[in-house]
Amino acid sequence: MEIRGQADPAPLGIRVVAAILDAVIVAMAWYLILWKWGDAAADGGVELTGTPALLLLLATAAFWIVPEWLLGATPGKWACDLQVATLTGGDISLSQSLKRNVLRLLDFLPFYVTGFVSASLTPKRQRLGDLWAKTIVVSKKRVNRAATTQ
Repeated sequence: MEIRGQADPAPLGIRVVAAILDAVIVAMAWYLILWKWGDAAADGGVELTGTPALLLLLATAAFWIVPEWLLGATPGKWACDLQVATLTGGDISLSQSLKRNVLRLLDFLPFYVTGFVSASLTPKRQRLGDLWAKTIVVSKKRVNRAATTQ
């Protein structure tokens, strides 16, 4: 859904809930894949190597990149009525989705503290990836209300 105008940032609390939901989905997928296709490691754990490991890493990156680009939200954001938009409220491009998710690695360390601090200190509540991609996470309810009043 594309809207034009000034996009207002979503509250950090609901963004944290969305991030936790996404992390749980990814962790469950990793657990199931490692359980199904992983090999026993020397330390008693499970490991995945070679092409299957590379495919798992690519699929994990695609979990965030593809839905944000095509639908405006990951499953966690969707469940929390959030979406990623341009600074003017438009749909993001593939390039913007790639940029914001490449820097997710920095935002994530340690345990999303960097991303949370960045979002807490910027006026539009943007993580480092959002700043680079010129994107913002907004509430779909606010977006829908703004679209109907224009």
